[in-house]
Amino acid sequence: MQTIYIKFLTEEDRARGFLELVRRSRVGSLPGQVYQVSLEGLKHLDSVHIGYRRASDEEVKSAHDQVRDPSSSVP
Repeated sequence: MQTIYIKFLTEEDRARGFLELVRRSRVGSLPGQVYQVSLEGLKHLDSVHIGYRRASDEEVKSAHDQVRDPSSSVP
């Protein structure tokens, strides 16, 4: 299964989009509101007009770093 990392454009998109993905697809959630979504999931988000963008490499790296070292996100 091919996946892509995304961020939703607005808080409303995030709430609706996450709910849609949980109902119809697989979705992984990472720190920083980065989501790992299947390509089929992206097609569904497009069909219901939910705004998202591809997460940058830096955003994905930062999210993975926080998962590996949770103390790095605590000030």
